[in-house]
Amino acid sequence: MTAFALGLVVVLSQAPAKKDVQVIKSNRAARAVATKSQAELDAEARAEDLKLRCADDPSACSGASPDAKAKELTAKEEALRKKEAELAEREEAMRRKQEEEKDEKEKLDKQRAEQKKHVEKQAKQVEQLMQGLGGALAGED
Repeated sequence: MTAFALGLVVVLSQAPAKKDVQVIKSNRAARAVATKSQAELDAEARAEDLKLRCADDPSACSGASPDAKAKELTAKEEALRKKEAELAEREEAMRRKQEEEKDEKEKLDKQRAEQKKHVEKQAKQVEQLMQGLGGALAGED
């Protein structure tokens, strides 16, 4: 250690420990920053970042101002919203089509069940008729 560092350690070790906490009053600028919304702070940070990037590499700016970039971003967000709406519309159409297909299938199943019931009833009637004919023929003998 250097003599200066050693002397600093000795002086600091002899300083009394202060237990009271002092409140430092903030100035107007600090209060203004504290009251800004997160969106405002983010916008300022983006603007400062853009300014620094433009200073370092002018080709990164490509002449677009923050307002132009904001408009471009808004246009992209609008296009995204349109695509999302289109997708939701397609999903709704597919859901309706599936429901219609399901209803049609249920209708066909119901018709088949009715036809099966009718065929079984006719088969039972034919069987009873055959038994009656068989009994009549047996009675004639």
